[in-house]
Amino acid sequence: MGGAHGHAVGVDFGTSTSLVATRAGRRPVEIAPLGRSTRWFPSVAGYRGGTLLVGEDADALPSDQVIRSIKRAITRNEDAVTLPGPAGMSEVLADEVMIALLAEIGDRAARVGEPLTTQREFRLGCPAMWDGAQRQRLLALAEKAGLPVEGCDLVDEPIAAGIAWVSHRYLAYGEQPEGRLLVFDMGGGTLDIAVLDVVGGPDPEISVLTALGAEFAGDMLDHAIARDLFEDLGDNGYDVTATAHPEMLRALVLRAARDAKVNLSRLLEHRVVLPSRQIGRAPVLTYTREQLEEAFRPQMDEAERLVWAALRAARLTERESASPAELRALGPEALIRDIDYVLLAGGMSRVPYVERRLGALFPHAQVFDNAGVQPDEAIVAGLADTAGYDRLNLHRPGFDFVVEWEEGGRSHHQVLYAAYTPFYEPWQVLSGQSNLGYERHGRDFPGPQHGTGRLRVRATTGEPLGLMFNDQVMDGISLTFGRNMGFKLYCDGRIHLRDGSGRRLDMKVDRWPVVRGREHAHLVLRNAERTSPTPPTPWYMEKEWAPPIR
Repeated sequence: MGGAHGHAVGVDFGTSTSLVATRAGRRPVEIAPLGRSTRWFPSVAGYRGGTLLVGEDADALPSDQVIRSIKRAITRNEDAVTLPGPAGMSEVLADEVMIALLAEIGDRAARVGEPLTTQREFRLGCPAMWDGAQRQRLLALAEKAGLPVEGCDLVDEPIAAGIAWVSHRYLAYGEQPEGRLLVFDMGGGTLDIAVLDVVGGPDPEISVLTALGAEFAGDMLDHAIARDLFEDLGDNGYDVTATAHPEMLRALVLRAARDAKVNLSRLLEHRVVLPSRQIGRAPVLTYTREQLEEAFRPQMDEAERLVWAALRAARLTERESASPAELRALGPEALIRDIDYVLLAGGMSRVPYVERRLGALFPHAQVFDNAGVQPDEAIVAGLADTAGYDRLNLHRPGFDFVVEWEEGGRSHHQVLYAAYTPFYEPWQVLSGQSNLGYERHGRDFPGPQHGTGRLRVRATTGEPLGLMFNDQVMDGISLTFGRNMGFKLYCDGRIHLRDGSGRRLDMKVDRWPVVRGREHAHLVLRNAERTSPTPPTPWYMEKEWAPPIR
Protein backbone atom coordinates (compact mmCIF):
# COMPACT_ATOMS: atom_id res chain seq x y z
CA MET A 1 0.00 0.00 0.00
CA GLY A 2 1.04 3.54 -0.61
CA GLY A 3 0.49 4.73 2.93
CA ALA A 4 1.11 8.35 3.79
CA HIS A 5 3.49 8.85 0.87
CA GLY A 6 1.59 6.94 -1.84
CA HIS A 7 -0.62 7.97 -4.69
CA ALA A 8 -4.32 7.17 -4.49
CA VAL A 9 -7.34 7.68 -6.70
CA GLY A 10 -10.97 7.54 -5.64
CA VAL A 11 -14.14 7.16 -7.70
CA ASP A 12 -17.49 8.26 -6.30
CA PHE A 13 -20.08 6.70 -8.59
CA GLY A 14 -22.99 8.73 -7.30
CA THR A 15 -26.73 8.49 -7.77
CA SER A 16 -26.93 11.93 -9.39
CA THR A 17 -23.31 12.84 -10.13
CA SER A 18 -19.95 11.08 -10.23
CA LEU A 19 -16.48 12.35 -9.34
CA VAL A 20 -12.84 11.29 -9.48
CA ALA A 21 -10.15 12.57 -7.10
CA THR A 22 -6.44 11.94 -6.72
CA ARG A 23 -3.92 12.64 -4.02
CA ALA A 24 -0.17 12.17 -3.82
CA GLY A 25 1.40 11.90 -0.37
CA ARG A 26 0.49 14.84 1.86
CA ARG A 27 -0.45 17.15 -1.00
CA PRO A 28 -4.03 18.47 -1.15
CA VAL A 29 -6.57 16.34 -2.92
CA GLU A 30 -7.27 17.19 -6.55
CA ILE A 31 -10.71 16.76 -8.10
CA ALA A 32 -10.48 15.78 -11.76
CA PRO A 33 -12.68 17.96 -14.03
CA LEU A 34 -14.85 15.22 -15.50
CA GLY A 35 -17.77 17.36 -16.65
CA ARG A 36 -17.83 19.59 -19.68
CA SER A 37 -18.39 22.65 -17.51
CA THR A 38 -18.20 21.15 -14.00
CA ARG A 39 -15.92 18.94 -11.96
CA TRP A 40 -18.66 16.34 -11.71
CA PHE A 41 -20.09 14.05 -14.36
CA PRO A 42 -23.89 13.60 -14.56
CA SER A 43 -24.81 10.00 -13.67
CA VAL A 44 -27.58 9.92 -16.27
CA ALA A 45 -28.17 7.94 -19.44
CA GLY A 46 -30.67 7.61 -22.24
CA TYR A 47 -31.21 6.24 -25.73
CA ARG A 48 -31.34 8.11 -29.01
CA GLY A 49 -32.60 5.56 -31.48
CA GLY A 50 -30.69 2.46 -30.49
CA THR A 51 -27.63 4.33 -29.22
CA LEU A 52 -26.97 4.56 -25.49
CA LEU A 53 -25.91 8.06 -24.44
CA VAL A 54 -24.45 9.01 -21.06
CA GLY A 55 -23.66 12.21 -19.17
CA GLU A 56 -24.45 15.59 -20.68
CA ASP A 57 -25.56 14.08 -24.00
CA ALA A 58 -28.20 12.04 -22.19
CA ASP A 59 -29.24 14.99 -20.03
CA ALA A 60 -30.08 16.92 -23.22
CA LEU A 61 -32.64 14.30 -24.30
CA PRO A 62 -36.36 14.90 -23.71
CA SER A 63 -36.95 14.69 -19.97
CA ASP A 64 -39.11 11.58 -20.13
CA GLN A 65 -36.40 9.66 -21.99
CA VAL A 66 -33.62 10.19 -19.44
CA ILE A 67 -32.58 7.38 -17.09
CA ARG A 68 -31.74 8.92 -13.72
CA SER A 69 -30.57 7.45 -10.42
CA ILE A 70 -29.61 4.14 -12.04
CA LYS A 71 -27.36 3.32 -9.08
CA ARG A 72 -30.52 2.67 -7.08
CA ALA A 73 -30.98 -0.50 -9.12
CA ILE A 74 -28.20 -2.00 -6.99
CA THR A 75 -29.78 -0.77 -3.75
CA ARG A 76 -33.13 -2.24 -4.80
CA ASN A 77 -31.64 -5.42 -6.33
CA GLU A 78 -33.27 -4.62 -9.67
CA ASP A 79 -32.08 -5.98 -13.01
CA ALA A 80 -33.93 -3.56 -15.28
CA VAL A 81 -35.55 -0.13 -15.36
CA THR A 82 -38.44 1.05 -17.51
CA LEU A 83 -38.14 3.82 -20.08
CA PRO A 84 -40.92 5.31 -22.22
CA GLY A 85 -40.52 5.26 -25.99
CA PRO A 86 -42.50 5.66 -29.21
CA ALA A 87 -43.86 2.12 -28.87
CA GLY A 88 -44.65 2.47 -25.16
CA MET A 89 -42.73 1.46 -22.06
CA SER A 90 -39.63 -0.68 -22.56
CA GLU A 91 -37.19 -2.33 -20.19
CA VAL A 92 -33.52 -1.38 -20.12
CA LEU A 93 -30.88 -3.57 -18.46
CA ALA A 94 -29.58 -1.66 -15.45
CA ASP A 95 -26.12 -3.24 -15.56
CA GLU A 96 -25.66 -2.21 -19.20
CA VAL A 97 -26.33 1.40 -18.28
CA MET A 98 -24.03 1.37 -15.24
CA ILE A 99 -21.18 -0.23 -17.18
CA ALA A 100 -21.47 2.54 -19.79
CA LEU A 101 -21.41 5.23 -17.09
CA LEU A 102 -18.41 3.71 -15.30
CA ALA A 103 -16.53 3.29 -18.59
CA GLU A 104 -17.16 6.95 -19.45
CA ILE A 105 -15.85 7.98 -16.03
CA GLY A 106 -12.64 6.05 -16.73
CA ASP A 107 -12.31 7.51 -20.23
CA ARG A 108 -12.81 11.08 -19.05
CA ALA A 109 -10.36 10.66 -16.18
CA ALA A 110 -7.74 9.47 -18.68
CA ARG A 111 -8.45 12.41 -21.00
CA VAL A 112 -7.79 14.95 -18.25
CA GLY A 113 -4.53 13.27 -17.26
CA GLU A 114 -5.73 11.12 -14.36
CA PRO A 115 -5.88 7.57 -15.77
CA LEU A 116 -7.35 4.94 -13.48
CA THR A 117 -4.50 2.44 -13.40
CA THR A 118 -3.07 -0.16 -11.06
CA GLN A 119 -0.12 2.15 -10.36
CA ARG A 120 -2.21 3.86 -7.70
CA GLU A 121 -4.30 2.76 -4.77
CA PHE A 122 -7.81 2.57 -6.21
CA ARG A 123 -10.98 2.98 -4.15
CA LEU A 124 -14.67 2.98 -4.92
CA GLY A 125 -17.37 4.29 -2.62
CA CYS A 126 -20.68 2.61 -1.85
CA PRO A 127 -23.66 3.25 0.45
CA ALA A 128 -23.26 1.99 4.01
CA MET A 129 -26.48 0.00 3.72
CA TRP A 130 -25.19 -2.22 0.89
CA ASP A 131 -24.58 -5.86 1.68
CA GLY A 132 -21.82 -8.05 0.28
CA ALA A 133 -23.72 -9.10 -2.85
CA GLN A 134 -24.50 -5.49 -3.74
CA ARG A 135 -20.87 -4.49 -3.25
CA GLN A 136 -19.70 -7.37 -5.41
CA ARG A 137 -22.14 -6.31 -8.11
CA LEU A 138 -20.58 -2.85 -8.25
CA LEU A 139 -17.07 -4.31 -8.41
CA ALA A 140 -18.10 -6.67 -11.21
CA LEU A 141 -19.62 -3.80 -13.18
CA ALA A 142 -16.52 -1.66 -12.65
CA GLU A 143 -14.33 -4.50 -13.89
CA LYS A 144 -16.45 -4.90 -17.04
CA ALA A 145 -16.11 -1.14 -17.55
CA GLY A 146 -12.33 -1.48 -17.57
CA LEU A 147 -11.60 -0.03 -14.13
CA PRO A 148 -8.69 -1.53 -12.12
CA VAL A 149 -10.71 -3.33 -9.47
CA GLU A 150 -8.09 -5.95 -8.55
CA GLY A 151 -6.86 -4.92 -5.13
CA CYS A 152 -9.56 -2.24 -4.96
CA ASP A 153 -10.89 -1.00 -1.63
CA LEU A 154 -14.68 -0.62 -1.51
CA VAL A 155 -15.40 1.93 1.21
CA ASP A 156 -18.63 3.02 2.87
CA GLU A 157 -19.33 6.55 1.64
CA PRO A 158 -19.84 8.21 5.04
CA ILE A 159 -16.60 6.65 6.30
CA ALA A 160 -14.74 8.14 3.33
CA ALA A 161 -16.23 11.55 4.11
CA GLY A 162 -15.09 11.26 7.73
CA ILE A 163 -11.56 10.38 6.64
CA ALA A 164 -11.51 13.45 4.36
CA TRP A 165 -12.54 15.67 7.26
CA VAL A 166 -9.95 14.28 9.68
CA SER A 167 -7.16 14.72 7.13
CA HIS A 168 -8.31 18.22 6.19
CA ARG A 169 -8.37 19.46 9.80
CA TYR A 170 -4.73 18.42 10.19
CA LEU A 171 -3.37 19.49 6.80
CA ALA A 172 -5.16 22.84 6.65
CA TYR A 173 -5.15 23.90 10.30
CA GLY A 174 -2.73 21.62 12.13
CA GLU A 175 -5.62 20.37 14.26
CA GLN A 176 -5.71 16.86 15.68
CA PRO A 177 -9.38 16.34 16.51
CA GLU A 178 -10.02 13.62 19.05
CA GLY A 179 -13.46 12.38 19.93
CA ARG A 180 -16.62 11.07 18.36
CA LEU A 181 -17.66 12.20 14.88
CA LEU A 182 -21.10 11.74 13.35
CA VAL A 183 -21.18 11.87 9.55
CA PHE A 184 -24.56 12.78 8.03
CA ASP A 185 -24.23 11.98 4.34
CA MET A 186 -27.37 12.67 2.34
CA GLY A 187 -26.94 12.30 -1.39
CA GLY A 188 -29.35 11.69 -4.21
CA GLY A 189 -30.25 8.07 -3.52
CA THR A 190 -29.39 7.21 0.08
CA LEU A 191 -28.93 8.74 3.49
CA ASP A 192 -25.89 7.25 5.21
CA ILE A 193 -24.96 7.92 8.82
CA ALA A 194 -21.69 6.82 10.38
CA VAL A 195 -20.37 7.25 13.90
CA LEU A 196 -16.57 7.24 14.11
CA ASP A 197 -14.09 7.57 16.93
CA VAL A 198 -11.22 9.64 15.59
CA VAL A 199 -7.73 10.54 16.69
CA GLY A 200 -6.40 13.04 14.18
CA GLY A 201 -2.86 13.87 13.17
CA PRO A 202 -0.38 12.88 10.45
CA ASP A 203 -1.30 9.20 10.90
CA PRO A 204 -4.94 9.33 11.99
CA GLU A 205 -6.64 6.46 13.78
CA ILE A 206 -10.26 6.01 12.83
CA SER A 207 -12.59 3.42 14.32
CA VAL A 208 -16.00 2.85 12.78
CA LEU A 209 -18.57 2.28 15.50
CA THR A 210 -21.56 1.99 13.21
CA ALA A 211 -22.73 2.89 9.73
CA LEU A 212 -26.43 2.81 8.87
CA GLY A 213 -28.28 3.75 5.73
CA ALA A 214 -31.76 4.25 4.36
CA GLU A 215 -33.13 4.77 0.90
CA PHE A 216 -34.46 8.28 1.29
CA ALA A 217 -32.49 11.30 0.20
CA GLY A 218 -32.49 13.89 -2.56
CA ASP A 219 -34.62 11.91 -5.00
CA MET A 220 -37.36 11.60 -2.40
CA LEU A 221 -37.38 15.36 -1.83
CA ASP A 222 -37.61 15.91 -5.61
CA HIS A 223 -40.80 13.85 -5.68
CA ALA A 224 -42.23 15.69 -2.65
CA ILE A 225 -41.63 19.05 -4.35
CA ALA A 226 -43.13 17.68 -7.59
CA ARG A 227 -46.31 16.75 -5.71
CA ASP A 228 -46.53 20.34 -4.46
CA LEU A 229 -46.04 21.67 -7.99
CA PHE A 230 -48.78 19.42 -9.39
CA GLU A 231 -51.12 20.69 -6.68
CA ASP A 232 -50.18 24.30 -7.44
CA LEU A 233 -50.78 23.74 -11.16
CA GLY A 234 -54.29 22.48 -10.40
CA ASP A 235 -54.96 25.37 -8.02
CA ASN A 236 -54.01 27.77 -10.82
CA GLY A 237 -56.44 26.31 -13.35
CA TYR A 238 -54.24 23.81 -15.20
CA ASP A 239 -55.85 20.39 -15.68
CA VAL A 240 -52.99 17.95 -15.18
CA THR A 241 -55.20 15.04 -16.31
CA ALA A 242 -56.02 16.56 -19.71
CA THR A 243 -52.54 16.46 -21.23
CA ALA A 244 -51.89 14.13 -24.16
CA HIS A 245 -48.38 13.50 -22.85
CA PRO A 246 -48.65 12.53 -19.16
CA GLU A 247 -45.18 10.95 -19.02
CA MET A 248 -43.66 14.11 -20.48
CA LEU A 249 -45.55 16.27 -17.97
CA ARG A 250 -44.38 14.17 -15.03
CA ALA A 251 -40.77 14.30 -16.25
CA LEU A 252 -40.88 18.08 -16.78
CA VAL A 253 -42.40 18.72 -13.36
CA LEU A 254 -39.81 16.45 -11.72
CA ARG A 255 -36.99 18.31 -13.49
CA ALA A 256 -38.53 21.61 -12.33
CA ALA A 257 -38.62 20.21 -8.79
CA ARG A 258 -34.90 19.40 -8.96
CA ASP A 259 -34.14 22.91 -10.20
CA ALA A 260 -36.22 24.40 -7.38
CA LYS A 261 -34.37 22.33 -4.78
CA VAL A 262 -30.99 23.50 -6.05
CA ASN A 263 -31.91 27.19 -6.39
CA LEU A 264 -33.69 27.39 -3.04
CA SER A 265 -30.45 26.44 -1.34
CA ARG A 266 -29.39 30.06 -1.95
CA LEU A 267 -32.65 31.87 -2.75
CA LEU A 268 -35.87 32.35 -0.79
CA GLU A 269 -38.15 31.76 -3.77
CA HIS A 270 -37.96 30.23 -7.23
CA ARG A 271 -40.06 30.77 -10.38
CA VAL A 272 -41.21 27.59 -12.08
CA VAL A 273 -41.75 27.94 -15.84
CA LEU A 274 -42.68 24.76 -17.70
CA PRO A 275 -42.06 24.53 -21.46
CA SER A 276 -45.36 24.61 -23.36
CA ARG A 277 -44.45 22.85 -26.61
CA GLN A 278 -45.86 19.43 -25.70
CA ILE A 279 -47.95 20.03 -22.58
CA GLY A 280 -49.67 23.28 -23.47
CA ARG A 281 -49.43 26.59 -21.70
CA ALA A 282 -49.00 26.07 -17.96
CA PRO A 283 -49.18 28.82 -15.34
CA VAL A 284 -45.95 30.26 -13.98
CA LEU A 285 -45.55 29.18 -10.36
CA THR A 286 -43.58 30.54 -7.43
CA TYR A 287 -42.15 27.97 -5.04
CA THR A 288 -40.61 29.18 -1.78
CA ARG A 289 -37.97 27.88 0.58
CA GLU A 290 -40.67 27.72 3.25
CA GLN A 291 -42.68 25.34 1.05
CA LEU A 292 -39.59 23.24 0.41
CA GLU A 293 -38.86 22.92 4.11
CA GLU A 294 -42.44 21.90 4.82
CA ALA A 295 -42.21 19.23 2.11
CA PHE A 296 -38.84 18.13 3.51
CA ARG A 297 -39.93 18.00 7.15
CA PRO A 298 -41.30 14.40 7.22
CA GLN A 299 -38.15 13.13 5.54
CA MET A 300 -35.90 14.90 8.04
CA ASP A 301 -38.02 13.52 10.88
CA GLU A 302 -37.21 10.03 9.54
CA ALA A 303 -33.56 11.04 9.21
CA GLU A 304 -33.47 12.01 12.88
CA ARG A 305 -34.81 8.59 13.83
CA LEU A 306 -31.95 7.03 11.90
CA VAL A 307 -29.54 9.30 13.77
CA TRP A 308 -30.92 8.05 17.10
CA ALA A 309 -30.50 4.46 15.93
CA ALA A 310 -26.89 5.17 14.94
CA LEU A 311 -26.09 6.77 18.30
CA ARG A 312 -27.49 3.80 20.21
CA ALA A 313 -25.82 1.30 17.88
CA ALA A 314 -22.46 3.02 18.43
CA ARG A 315 -22.72 2.29 22.15
CA LEU A 316 -23.22 -1.41 21.46
CA THR A 317 -19.57 -1.67 20.39
CA GLU A 318 -18.19 -0.77 23.81
CA ARG A 319 -16.75 -3.58 25.91
CA GLU A 320 -18.97 -2.72 28.86
CA SER A 321 -21.90 -1.79 26.66
CA ALA A 322 -25.40 -1.51 28.00
CA SER A 323 -28.13 -3.78 26.72
CA PRO A 324 -30.25 -2.53 23.81
CA ALA A 325 -33.18 -2.12 26.20
CA GLU A 326 -31.04 0.08 28.47
CA LEU A 327 -29.85 2.04 25.46
CA ARG A 328 -33.40 2.62 24.35
CA ALA A 329 -34.19 4.02 27.78
CA LEU A 330 -31.38 6.56 27.53
CA GLY A 331 -32.65 10.10 27.18
CA PRO A 332 -31.73 12.19 24.14
CA GLU A 333 -29.36 14.36 26.17
CA ALA A 334 -27.12 11.42 27.10
CA LEU A 335 -26.83 10.26 23.50
CA ILE A 336 -26.37 13.74 22.07
CA ARG A 337 -23.43 14.42 24.38
CA ASP A 338 -21.62 11.41 22.91
CA ILE A 339 -20.97 13.44 19.76
CA ASP A 340 -18.16 16.00 19.62
CA TYR A 341 -18.26 16.76 15.89
CA VAL A 342 -20.85 16.56 13.12
CA LEU A 343 -19.90 16.48 9.44
CA LEU A 344 -22.50 17.21 6.78
CA ALA A 345 -21.66 15.55 3.47
CA GLY A 346 -23.43 14.86 0.20
CA GLY A 347 -25.22 17.23 -2.13
CA MET A 348 -28.25 17.57 0.15
CA SER A 349 -26.03 19.24 2.76
CA ARG A 350 -26.35 22.37 0.64
CA VAL A 351 -30.00 22.64 1.71
CA PRO A 352 -29.97 25.10 4.67
CA TYR A 353 -32.71 23.16 6.45
CA VAL A 354 -30.36 20.17 6.87
CA GLU A 355 -27.76 22.20 8.76
CA ARG A 356 -30.44 23.85 10.91
CA ARG A 357 -31.95 20.52 11.93
CA LEU A 358 -28.60 18.88 12.70
CA GLY A 359 -27.33 21.97 14.51
CA ALA A 360 -30.44 22.00 16.71
CA LEU A 361 -30.09 18.27 17.36
CA PHE A 362 -26.45 18.58 18.50
CA PRO A 363 -26.17 21.97 20.24
CA HIS A 364 -22.94 21.00 22.05
CA ALA A 365 -21.11 19.67 18.99
CA GLN A 366 -19.13 21.49 16.34
CA VAL A 367 -20.96 21.19 13.02
CA PHE A 368 -18.94 21.24 9.78
CA ASP A 369 -19.92 21.15 6.13
CA ASN A 370 -16.35 21.59 4.90
CA ALA A 371 -13.84 18.78 4.46
CA GLY A 372 -11.57 20.95 2.32
CA VAL A 373 -13.90 20.55 -0.64
CA GLN A 374 -17.57 21.10 -1.36
CA PRO A 375 -20.00 18.88 0.62
CA ASP A 376 -20.79 16.78 -2.45
CA GLU A 377 -17.04 16.23 -3.00
CA ALA A 378 -16.23 15.05 0.53
CA ILE A 379 -16.72 11.36 -0.27
CA VAL A 380 -14.40 11.31 -3.27
CA ALA A 381 -11.81 13.37 -1.37
CA GLY A 382 -11.80 10.75 1.38
CA LEU A 383 -11.57 7.91 -1.12
CA ALA A 384 -8.38 9.48 -2.49
CA ASP A 385 -6.83 9.86 0.96
CA THR A 386 -3.33 8.38 1.27
CA ALA A 387 -3.05 8.13 5.05
CA GLY A 388 -6.44 7.56 6.64
CA TYR A 389 -6.82 3.89 5.70
CA ASP A 390 -3.68 2.49 7.31
CA ARG A 391 -5.24 2.65 10.78
CA LEU A 392 -8.88 2.15 9.92
CA ASN A 393 -10.92 -0.59 11.55
CA LEU A 394 -14.47 -1.59 10.81
CA HIS A 395 -17.67 -2.27 12.72
CA ARG A 396 -18.48 -5.51 10.89
CA PRO A 397 -16.47 -8.09 8.93
CA GLY A 398 -15.64 -7.25 5.34
CA PHE A 399 -15.03 -10.92 4.59
CA ASP A 400 -16.87 -14.25 4.75
CA PHE A 401 -16.92 -16.89 7.47
CA VAL A 402 -17.08 -20.22 5.62
CA VAL A 403 -17.71 -23.81 6.76
CA GLU A 404 -15.61 -26.39 4.87
CA TRP A 405 -15.68 -30.21 4.89
CA GLU A 406 -14.71 -33.26 2.82
CA GLU A 407 -17.37 -35.64 1.54
CA GLY A 408 -17.28 -38.27 -1.19
CA GLY A 409 -13.69 -37.42 -2.01
CA ARG A 410 -14.58 -33.81 -2.75
CA SER A 411 -14.21 -30.53 -0.89
CA HIS A 412 -17.36 -28.64 0.00
CA HIS A 413 -17.97 -25.23 1.50
CA GLN A 414 -20.92 -23.06 2.48
CA VAL A 415 -20.99 -19.48 3.66
CA LEU A 416 -21.84 -19.08 7.33
CA TYR A 417 -21.59 -15.27 7.35
CA ALA A 418 -21.43 -13.23 4.13
CA ALA A 419 -19.18 -10.16 4.13
CA TYR A 420 -20.81 -6.88 5.18
CA THR A 421 -24.06 -8.49 6.32
CA PRO A 422 -25.51 -6.12 8.95
CA PHE A 423 -25.66 -7.41 12.51
CA TYR A 424 -28.96 -5.60 13.05
CA GLU A 425 -31.52 -3.33 11.45
CA PRO A 426 -32.03 0.25 12.71
CA TRP A 427 -35.54 -0.56 13.94
CA GLN A 428 -34.15 -3.35 16.14
CA VAL A 429 -31.94 -0.86 17.99
CA LEU A 430 -34.78 1.63 18.38
CA SER A 431 -37.21 -1.04 19.62
CA GLY A 432 -34.85 -2.19 22.37
CA GLN A 433 -34.36 -5.76 21.15
CA SER A 434 -31.84 -7.63 23.26
CA ASN A 435 -28.80 -9.67 22.23
CA LEU A 436 -28.33 -7.98 18.90
CA GLY A 437 -25.94 -9.71 16.56
CA TYR A 438 -25.71 -12.11 13.66
CA GLU A 439 -26.45 -15.77 14.39
CA ARG A 440 -26.92 -19.16 12.72
CA HIS A 441 -27.86 -22.25 14.69
CA GLY A 442 -29.55 -25.63 14.48
CA ARG A 443 -30.80 -26.52 11.02
CA ASP A 444 -29.79 -23.07 9.77
CA PHE A 445 -26.12 -23.90 10.41
CA PRO A 446 -24.58 -25.02 7.08
CA GLY A 447 -22.82 -28.33 6.56
CA PRO A 448 -23.54 -32.05 6.95
CA GLN A 449 -25.09 -33.73 9.98
CA HIS A 450 -22.02 -35.85 10.71
CA GLY A 451 -18.25 -35.77 10.30
CA THR A 452 -15.65 -33.08 10.79
CA GLY A 453 -14.69 -29.86 9.07
CA ARG A 454 -13.42 -26.41 9.85
CA LEU A 455 -14.42 -22.78 10.05
CA ARG A 456 -12.36 -20.48 7.83
CA VAL A 457 -12.34 -16.82 6.81
CA ARG A 458 -12.31 -15.85 3.15
CA ALA A 459 -11.95 -12.59 1.23
CA THR A 460 -14.80 -11.53 -1.03
CA THR A 461 -12.50 -12.43 -3.94
CA GLY A 462 -12.63 -16.06 -2.77
CA GLU A 463 -9.06 -16.16 -1.46
CA PRO A 464 -8.55 -17.58 2.06
CA LEU A 465 -7.39 -15.29 4.85
CA GLY A 466 -5.03 -16.10 7.67
CA LEU A 467 -6.40 -16.81 11.12
CA MET A 468 -4.60 -16.36 14.42
CA PHE A 469 -6.18 -17.71 17.60
CA ASN A 470 -4.44 -17.20 20.95
CA ASP A 471 -1.21 -16.26 19.12
CA GLN A 472 -1.28 -19.45 17.02
CA VAL A 473 -1.49 -19.13 13.22
CA MET A 474 -3.90 -21.63 11.67
CA ASP A 475 -5.91 -22.24 8.51
CA GLY A 476 -9.17 -22.57 10.38
CA ILE A 477 -10.95 -23.76 13.51
CA SER A 478 -11.84 -27.46 13.59
CA LEU A 479 -15.50 -28.46 13.84
CA THR A 480 -17.36 -31.65 14.67
CA PHE A 481 -20.71 -31.63 12.88
CA GLY A 482 -23.92 -32.67 14.56
CA ARG A 483 -27.08 -31.27 16.04
CA ASN A 484 -27.27 -27.97 17.91
CA MET A 485 -24.45 -26.24 16.03
CA GLY A 486 -24.34 -22.53 16.78
CA PHE A 487 -22.51 -19.36 15.69
CA LYS A 488 -23.01 -15.76 16.75
CA LEU A 489 -21.20 -12.48 16.11
CA TYR A 490 -21.82 -9.77 18.70
CA CYS A 491 -21.55 -6.02 18.19
CA ASP A 492 -18.72 -5.68 20.73
CA GLY A 493 -16.41 -8.13 18.92
CA ARG A 494 -17.35 -11.35 20.74
CA ILE A 495 -17.73 -14.53 18.67
CA HIS A 496 -19.54 -17.59 20.01
CA LEU A 497 -19.09 -20.99 18.32
CA ARG A 498 -20.67 -24.30 19.38
CA ASP A 499 -20.13 -27.51 17.40
CA GLY A 500 -21.92 -30.85 17.35
CA SER A 501 -19.73 -32.38 20.06
CA GLY A 502 -20.89 -29.75 22.54
CA ARG A 503 -17.55 -27.92 22.45
CA ARG A 504 -17.97 -24.18 22.97
CA LEU A 505 -15.55 -21.46 21.95
CA ASP A 506 -16.04 -17.92 23.17
CA MET A 507 -13.64 -15.72 21.24
CA LYS A 508 -12.96 -12.01 20.89
CA VAL A 509 -11.72 -9.86 18.04
CA ASP A 510 -10.09 -6.55 18.89
CA ARG A 511 -10.79 -5.21 15.43
CA TRP A 512 -12.22 -6.31 12.12
CA PRO A 513 -9.25 -5.85 9.80
CA VAL A 514 -9.54 -4.02 6.50
CA VAL A 515 -8.86 -6.55 3.75
CA ARG A 516 -7.07 -4.84 0.86
CA GLY A 517 -6.84 -7.00 -2.22
CA ARG A 518 -3.96 -9.45 -1.96
CA GLU A 519 -2.47 -7.80 1.12
CA HIS A 520 -4.53 -9.95 3.42
CA ALA A 521 -4.34 -9.27 7.11
CA HIS A 522 -4.79 -12.00 9.69
CA LEU A 523 -7.98 -12.17 11.66
CA VAL A 524 -6.63 -12.12 15.21
CA LEU A 525 -8.81 -13.86 17.82
CA ARG A 526 -8.34 -14.69 21.48
CA ASN A 527 -10.35 -16.37 24.21
CA ALA A 528 -13.06 -14.06 25.43
CA GLU A 529 -12.36 -15.27 29.01
CA ARG A 530 -8.97 -13.54 28.82
CA THR A 531 -10.58 -10.15 28.62
CA SER A 532 -9.19 -7.97 31.37
CA PRO A 533 -11.80 -6.88 33.93
CA THR A 534 -10.14 -3.49 34.18
CA PRO A 535 -10.80 -0.33 32.48
CA PRO A 536 -14.11 0.15 30.76
CA THR A 537 -12.13 1.40 27.78
CA PRO A 538 -14.00 0.96 24.51
CA TRP A 539 -12.47 -1.98 22.65
CA TYR A 540 -11.99 0.06 19.50
CA MET A 541 -9.68 2.56 21.25
CA GLU A 542 -7.11 -0.02 22.37
CA LYS A 543 -3.99 0.62 20.29
CA GLU A 544 -2.00 -2.58 20.53
CA TRP A 545 -3.56 -3.91 17.35
CA ALA A 546 -2.67 -0.94 15.16
CA PRO A 547 -0.63 -2.04 12.14
CA PRO A 548 2.77 -0.45 11.58
CA ILE A 549 2.89 2.64 9.42
CA ARG A 550 4.66 1.91 6.16
